[in-house]
Amino acid sequence: MAELRHRFFYHEKGNHDERWHYLARDTETGEVWIVNGYAPMGEEYHESTSSIEEFLTVDNSSARSNLLTLIGSLIPDEANA
Repeated sequence: MAELRHRFFYHEKGNHDERWHYLARDTETGEVWIVNGYAPMGEEYHESTSSIEEFLTVDNSSARSNLLTLIGSLIPDEANA
């Protein structure tokens, strides 16, 4: 499986805790999902995954807003309804 990722959110807190969110796609199957990356201060990088549906339902943060903006950017302003 070849996986492509597009980072749509990054945040570093003042104490150096870091969070990333990626939209990921399997190039063979076309399956898409969210990868949640985080690195608490002084610890190693960790990842978890969730479905897009789960992410949009559970996550109510700036990351969610960024994903919705990314999805909306796929439709050009000139698109016909």
